[in-house]
Order: sequence, then C-alpha cells, then structure tokens
Amino acid sequence: MKRVPILLVIPLATAAVAVPWWAWTKDMDFMTQPSEDRLRQIRSETSAALTKPHRDTSPDAGGDVDREVQSPIKPPPVIDPGDPLAPAALDAFREFSDKGAAALIELAVNLEEQSGNARALLAWERVIDSCKPDDAQRAAATAGIQRLRPSVAPWSVDPLSKPLVLEAVLGKSTTSHPALEGLLDEAARITANSSAGLVKFVPRVDKPDPPQPAKKAKPKPKPKTKGKAKADPEPAPPPPPPEPPPLSLQILADGEKAASTGIIELALPEDPAELRREILRGVYRLVASQLAATTDFTPPDSLSETDEPIPALSTRITRLEWSEFGKSLQSPDRP
Repeated sequence: MKRVPILLVIPLATAAVAVPWWAWTKDMDFMTQPSEDRLRQIRSETSAALTKPHRDTSPDAGGDVDREVQSPIKPPPVIDPGDPLAPAALDAFREFSDKGAAALIELAVNLEEQSGNARALLAWERVIDSCKPDDAQRAAATAGIQRLRPSVAPWSVDPLSKPLVLEAVLGKSTTSHPALEGLLDEAARITANSSAGLVKFVPRVDKPDPPQPAKKAKPKPKPKTKGKAKADPEPAPPPPPPEPPPLSLQILADGEKAASTGIIELALPEDPAELRREILRGVYRLVASQLAATTDFTPPDSLSETDEPIPALSTRITRLEWSEFGKSLQSPDRP
C-alpha cells in the first residue's frame, strides 16, 4: 500500500480548516458584548422554548397534525383491582355494581393489562349480569368474555351435584324425527360446556304413545214417539281438543315434584341443522326466562333472528348466572 505524499496532505488539511472558517466564521464577532436589547430577546426566546409543550408529529400526517406525547403511566382504576393473579369467588366485584358499567370495564381492562385474565373475566361478566350497560358497553363486555373464556380453566368450585334434564316432547300427531335424539344429546353437551362445567344436562325425548284402535260403540235405541210429536234434535258434538305443538322443550330437575322452567313450543324442521339451531335457541330462551323470574340479575337480552345461539349461551349468560340457574331448579335439600 502506497502512502499519500506529504505535499498533498498539507494543502488538503489546510483547506479543510480554512474553507469552513472563511464561509461561516470569519465575519462573526466573539469579542463585542451583546447589547441589552439583544440579551432580552435571547432570554424571551429561550423562556418560550422551555415552556412550550413537547409534541410528537405523526410522520403520516405530513407535519400538519401535532400530537401531545402522553405519559405511559395510567391512573389507577376507580375499583381497586387487588392482586391480579389472586383467586377470586365466582361473584367477585358484584358489590361494585353501583359504580356502573364504565368503572367495571376500566377494571377489566386494567386486569387484562396485568395478565390477570381470570379476574378480568369476572369483571367483564359483572358488566353483563350486574349492571345496566348501554349497547356499546354490552358489546365490549361480550367481546371481552369471548376473548378470555378460552384462556380461563373451567370453573370447578361448587358445581351442581345432579344433572338437569333437557326434555323434548313430541306432539301426538308428530312422527318421530330421525335426528332428534342425536341433536338433543349434542345440545345438552353444548349447553354444559357453555356453563363452564357448572351445570350438566341429560337429554330425554318423550314420544307419544301409539294410537289405540277405536272401540265400536253400540247404537242407542231410538225412543218411541207417540202421535206426530217431533223428536228433540241431538246435541252437537264437543269441539276437538287443540292440536298439540309438534315439539315442546323444557329443562327440569330429575325426580318427583321436580321444578321446571316451563314449556316452550318449537317448530320441527326437517333439516337437522335448522332443528339443531331451533333447539339451542329454545335452551337460551328457557334459561333467560328462568333467570328473569327467579333472580335479580340483569336479564340476558333476547336473541334476534340473525343471532347465533351457541356464542350467546357462553357470552350473554355469565357463569354466575349459570350457577344460580341450576340452583333455582334444585330442591331446597340440595346436598
């Protein structure tokens, strides 16, 4: 490797110092003291620069929109979250329902940010079952429950000791549906999973008895009439009893004098997928009406024609509501 000649290095070094001095420094006066007016101007400009809030300009806004830098430290929620990882009862945070849905949503978000998913899920559920949320708050709580339920283990404390019966009753004039028993068994499993293991269900199909052959009635002898007197007309036959619905559904405890949710009437479509949806929508209606009649929870909102029943069973009905629903159908001497 050849070295740069010294005769070339000296002019280059001199030029590197001389050019900046000549261009920007030679006319500057470093010796004369600035005037009072100039000092006041400098102080004013410095003070204004120090008191001006720092702003962050979004690169996508082209420099037109300034956004103030927000502190990453958020104020604590109105409701004390406690230890985010500590276990909690199924009715946790219900005592704070008087603070409103907004406070519980703030609590749930705070717990999620601290990885306290189990307690955050309880806070989201209290928005649904213990407050009167508006549509936006209800949608946020439903989304939070749907997001956290898969990550939280099924509730194993104080499950219902005896399973409930999910009973379908066929009308007398209805022929048996080939897929009814299998679909009812599937609906029982889906409903049990929706309750997070708190309530078990046993399917049962009640089929009508086969029709008996009609007995021939003996003709009654006609009374003899004297003279030309006219016989009294025979009374009109009684109207036939109302036709029973093709399918009825109820949830009840097993045993004598068992409590029941009451019976609702359902259609009996031939398509198995439509029948499955009809049964699950019926289960949701039965649970919602039972909760409204026997508890002080905020009643689950009704399903629209386009709402799917499976997600509604696990997001619109909370685990605490499932627990109280099961207890409402059990006898007082429940073990």
